[in-house]
Amino acid sequence: MQTIRSKAGILFSLAVTTLVFFNYLYFLKWYQVSASRLWVIALIVVSAPFAILAFRGWRNMTVPAIILALYSSYMVVGYFAFRTPDYDIHYLWQFILIIVPFFVAGILAGWRPAGLIAVILVAAVALLIAVLIGWVNYGSLWYDDHFRNILAIPQIPGRPPYYSDYQLVAYGVALGAIPCFVWALGRTSFPIVFAFGLAVTLLLAELGSRTVFLMLPIVLCALAFRIKGFAQAIIYLGLSAALITGVFYAPIAKDLSVVQRTDREAERYEQGAIFKPKTDAQSSYDPAGAFDTGDGGDHRIWSRRTLFEFAFRGWLASTVSTTFGHGLGSYSLDLTGIYPGWLLAQRNGQMYPHNWMLEAAYEGGLIAVILLGLVLVLPFWRILKGWETSASALSIAGMYLLIFGAAFLSGGIALNYPLFFLAGAALSAQARAVY
Repeated sequence: MQTIRSKAGILFSLAVTTLVFFNYLYFLKWYQVSASRLWVIALIVVSAPFAILAFRGWRNMTVPAIILALYSSYMVVGYFAFRTPDYDIHYLWQFILIIVPFFVAGILAGWRPAGLIAVILVAAVALLIAVLIGWVNYGSLWYDDHFRNILAIPQIPGRPPYYSDYQLVAYGVALGAIPCFVWALGRTSFPIVFAFGLAVTLLLAELGSRTVFLMLPIVLCALAFRIKGFAQAIIYLGLSAALITGVFYAPIAKDLSVVQRTDREAERYEQGAIFKPKTDAQSSYDPAGAFDTGDGGDHRIWSRRTLFEFAFRGWLASTVSTTFGHGLGSYSLDLTGIYPGWLLAQRNGQMYPHNWMLEAAYEGGLIAVILLGLVLVLPFWRILKGWETSASALSIAGMYLLIFGAAFLSGGIALNYPLFFLAGAALSAQARAVY
């Protein structure tokens, strides 16, 4: 029976990670049912009871589980306490069905990390092959729908195209590089390992996701410190800093997509291809006035600064908002009131500050920041507490650090199921020393 439970635990880890990361990396919503998903869901349903029975680290999960339950309950209560007729109940269901279930699924998957790492590597290899095909066939990944067609990314009728396919590739490649880097650190000479890490970082520069491009060197440096010590980490940090400086300031920068993507995005936003102010007769207004924040700044071009400033100022607007926030789902609705026509989704919570701390602060106040911060920081405390750990556990910890760091610059809370999934996986993986 123990053998069955062990194998079922690996099967669960494989299946649930496939659901999370292949959906995430291909930008397909996990709740959209299709024939391929039905097979994955069936494997999860069959293997989950055995995975639960085989799990032996429940006692170590008590504290983070209680804190997460308090945070979720607090945000649900806040939703109803601040609710107005404009609040969309769909956002509340998204929050409930993602935060807790994916955290628990991550705990079970992290107990058998081989399945999780295998899926990540398969996804990374698939995306690298797609990159190679795109360059060979088209000479570029970013024009028309070439790359979308290579990956068979569906276009939902009635929705505008998603323009950030390069982010998809960058996340997949970076996540897959982390377990390879950890494995190589213990088996290969330092120059080869460092050359691998720098090569992947340079590839991310070409792919153009600035968040992942800047985060991966930090993650790899932390892993080098954790595995090999301070000296090796400092060497890698210096090499990474030189590479990043070269990408942005050296003459070769003009040929790399980190710079080109910035220019193209600015041009695209000016043209209104993504966020285009409405100027039809039914809702006419002055576009410049709609984007004026009152500070003299022109926010007609979408930026993180606009989102950050609105969240920060709204959080500190009053004693009540600083302590308790404005209620779950309020950010998207309130931002729409300031910038009408700028948002594609006004009431369903899908516009967010792109910073988990500011989002928690605006919607739940200081209480939410503390509770959610404890949940997200606990995996790192576990990593530091247990110095002797396995390569698998360190790989998952590195993946979590990448997603956690990216959550300060990208993504929202209620839709960020990889963040909570990896938080749970990093916690449970650190609870064991041998796999």
